[in-house]
Amino acid sequence: MQLEDLRQWGASTFLFGIALLLIGATLALRVSKWFARRARVRRAARAGHAERAAAEVLVAAGYSILGYQVRQDWSLWADAEEVRFGLVADYLVEHEGQRWIAEVKTGHKPLDLRYGPTRRQLLEYRHAFGAAGVLLVDAEARRVRRIQFREALPARGSSVRVGYWLALGVLVGLALGRYWPR
Repeated sequence: MQLEDLRQWGASTFLFGIALLLIGATLALRVSKWFARRARVRRAARAGHAERAAAEVLVAAGYSILGYQVRQDWSLWADAEEVRFGLVADYLVEHEGQRWIAEVKTGHKPLDLRYGPTRRQLLEYRHAFGAAGVLLVDAEARRVRRIQFREALPARGSSVRVGYWLALGVLVGLALGRYWPR
């Protein structure tokens, strides 16, 4: 074999290797997308089943269902610009004269209240829908958790106002105690 033959053989082998690499990468990408799609379909089927079963769980827990997939327009302000968007809660329910939003979750992580995305979603729903609280429904375990949020502490400026009113109340009380006719 001469030097020129070796160069041609090496170049064609290199090109063949590149072609195999591209084919392998394309095949791997398609298989990866197929598995991802399959996982999404399974999660969606599981979530759909859980949402349907949640109605039974809520009724068994004493809640009246007022609506399913309830939509609410909401907005917030960012740099003096209103940002509008829609929210969709799984259920709007009522119990003992109070309205609640019920959110159905599946899997371990979304049911953990230490998981930030779930906690933030529940807080957003509570404020947007003006509900007494939010119900976290685990339809697979047939469990309803009643979530209520603590109100935020007053801002620093408002605590000074509270202090003034408290001091004024103490002074009025002392004055009334000293000068009130007996």
